[in-house]
Amino acid sequence: MATLKLEDLHRVTPLGSGGFGRVILVQDKNNSSDTYALKILNKQRIVAIGYQERVLNEKTIMAELKSDFIVRLYQTFKDDEYLYLLMEPCLGGELSTLIYEVDNLNHTAAKFYTACITEALIFMHSKGIVHTDLTTSNALLDSKGYVKLIDFGMASKVRPGQETTTFGGTPDYMAPEIILNKGHNTAADLWSLGVIVYYMLAGWAPFEDKDENDIQTYHNVLKGIDAVVFPDDMENIAEDLIRKLCRDDPAKRLSAQEIPAHGWFNDFHWEELRNRTMKPPFIPKITSPVDTRNFDVEDFSEEAKHSSTYDVSSWDPDF
Repeated sequence: MATLKLEDLHRVTPLGSGGFGRVILVQDKNNSSDTYALKILNKQRIVAIGYQERVLNEKTIMAELKSDFIVRLYQTFKDDEYLYLLMEPCLGGELSTLIYEVDNLNHTAAKFYTACITEALIFMHSKGIVHTDLTTSNALLDSKGYVKLIDFGMASKVRPGQETTTFGGTPDYMAPEIILNKGHNTAADLWSLGVIVYYMLAGWAPFEDKDENDIQTYHNVLKGIDAVVFPDDMENIAEDLIRKLCRDDPAKRLSAQEIPAHGWFNDFHWEELRNRTMKPPFIPKITSPVDTRNFDVEDFSEEAKHSSTYDVSSWDPDF
């Protein structure tokens, strides 16, 4: 990929938003067939909440993640007001949207998406990288129908035997050790994966509160997986995997490397997945490099509200 400049990028449409900014689909002005996802982070907001180190960490971690199951970071830019991460676009939409549209996935589909996420975790965890906010909203479908993980804003890098105390994540998916602020490692991602598997097969998250009360959700998580009711039509072997991923003791959870040997995957061809020769259960409808039908497109006008003053502090010289 040739080195691009910020002025080479034409903004097409927003893809999503977060606490510090938004992600926008952009197009190379010199080659309209080349599109990217541009993550725009507001420096003033980052400084106000004290997240400078976390943002710099996101760039460092993403630079290490060279996997077919993780969105690729190409370049970064910055100016006085914003930081920019230029990334691979995944226009197939969020895995959460697909689950919602079909109510709940069959075991074949759920197995495929679980395997994609597992491959991402195997790669990440081999480098000591913890995602911390692994959810179905942070798993995007690419144009071929394969899942890629995104959003490493909460990610941390830990050495063997060490833990991180970074608190964050999405309540329905948070491991109990994060809620209790005990410190966590890569095993926290395995808990989240167990939640995702349950969600795909049941159509709802195992610890969710019907009134969407986060405090009650935390209480449900701390009660543990044994307090969860499993649907009658869920295969016992799938339930076994979920229970082994959502063990209260992080040290007793299955590791990402152990998942392919679990009985739920006895008929699954991992090499076909890794070689991307396996046919996905769902191929997103994408007719062009700027087709965003799989996203809820927002209005550009909100971006003008992000900041009224520039932040010119020198905390980001290496971004």
